[in-house]
Amino acid sequence: MDTYSETVNGKSRNQFFAGIYAGLLIFALCFPGDAKAGEPEGEVRQGLASQYKGDKGIEKDPDVIFVENFEVDSLDAVKARWESVKSFDIMSLSPDVPAASAGKYSLLMSHIGGKGTGGHLYRRLLPGYEQLYVRFYVKFARDCYPIHHFVHVGGYNPSTPWPQGGAGIRPAGDARFTTGIEPSGRKWKWDFYSYWMAMRSSPDKKSWGHDFINDDNLKAEREQWICVELMMKMNDPVTESNGEQAIWIDGKSWKKDGQVVSHVGKGFPKGKWVWDSFMPDPEGEPFEGFQWRSDEKLNVNFLWILLYITKAPPGHVSKVWFDDIVVAKKYIGPENLVRPVSP
Repeated sequence: MDTYSETVNGKSRNQFFAGIYAGLLIFALCFPGDAKAGEPEGEVRQGLASQYKGDKGIEKDPDVIFVENFEVDSLDAVKARWESVKSFDIMSLSPDVPAASAGKYSLLMSHIGGKGTGGHLYRRLLPGYEQLYVRFYVKFARDCYPIHHFVHVGGYNPSTPWPQGGAGIRPAGDARFTTGIEPSGRKWKWDFYSYWMAMRSSPDKKSWGHDFINDDNLKAEREQWICVELMMKMNDPVTESNGEQAIWIDGKSWKKDGQVVSHVGKGFPKGKWVWDSFMPDPEGEPFEGFQWRSDEKLNVNFLWILLYITKAPPGHVSKVWFDDIVVAKKYIGPENLVRPVSP
């Protein structure tokens, strides 16, 4: 089954519920009181990357599992490092790179409205891990059309050399879990998009990916390079809900109403569920945590660099650049690039 068309078809069947969602979300956001605007949390957190200027040599670090910096003579060399490549024809090497990068090239994906839904690079991270950090740099063109789905990390049991489907279906706990890092919708706000065995249902009784930050102030700025990092931690033992996930934007967590809302685990942050959206609220209940799996053979074992655009006008070109992808067992952090997140 084609992962892309499955998602599109699923969403189109649920247009009826769009009004229900909008009303419930507005109610949840407005009635708790006047919320304070979100803001970056503290100083930029430095990690493994602080030891390697511009990431040069970071691939030799014992805690680093995979590196893709696109420093090659041709795209064929990039293709050889990934197990599944979709729409290779929309990809090209670009001289536009992050300011602190030691490299000369990035990967440019150019989606054309009316000609497919985008492209991807996918590979397994074997043998699989209990906790992983994935950091990448991304730049969106100013006129890039809103993105339906973006970079995903997760696990399949057994692992497969291609991304699987499952849109709208709650995982059983022994076969898959996924989390997307997404610049959600027309508001271009960063959030998670997560599937796991204990997820809730939507009004249509299906289970679509869940979001957790829900702050319009955490914007995916366009026309500038952004450092994005995701951490995934499995629940252990498998009967517990002590799994976690976290996002850092340019090396910073995100704070709202006195609590960090971009790191989600058992007991934090506090909030309220509105169908499949967790709305952070210091007056709410502590988050219950993630039971990502019920089988210890399921762990973090794939990376999916995905550009998925479904509603761009015919002929409209949406450009997205990727660079300096690092997967490691420890926090990675920015390439010595200290830039505050715009509120």
